Amino acid sequence: MKSTITMTPWKFDEQMIMFPLVLLIICSHPTVNGFEVFLINNLGGNTNLAVHCFSPQVKDLGSRVILPGDDFHWEFGINIGTTAEYECDMGYGNKQKRFLVFAERRDALRCGNQKCYWRVDRDGLYLYIKEVDDYQKQFSW
Repeated sequence: MKSTITMTPWKFDEQMIMFPLVLLIICSHPTVNGFEVFLINNLGGNTNLAVHCFSPQVKDLGSRVILPGDDFHWEFGINIGTTAEYECDMGYGNKQKRFLVFAERRDALRCGNQKCYWRVDRDGLYLYIKEVDDYQKQFSW
């Protein structure tokens, strides 16, 4: 008995190419969440705000002076399997204190659109909470 092998033409399946492509993108860019933190000097008058911000895990952002009404902001990504925190030493006049201005577990959901806006006032720091659409006091001097 003679057997016949029938060959069917190979069919292109989009899913066959999409999965490896998605996997390649994730592996080559392990940063899954990008965030931006803003520090806004709302001290009023001609009061400058001195800041020195850093991340114990990542890098030192250096020291700077934020003029009245201006802001300092930075962007960063969070790699898969890690967390991020940023602290800032801030001061004006005779006030000086260290604040934890970004902690992923605390801030990832309450900062809107992955942007955290901190308003620095004379009585403390206020964070814009997207859910309530307003600034709420988080820290006192």
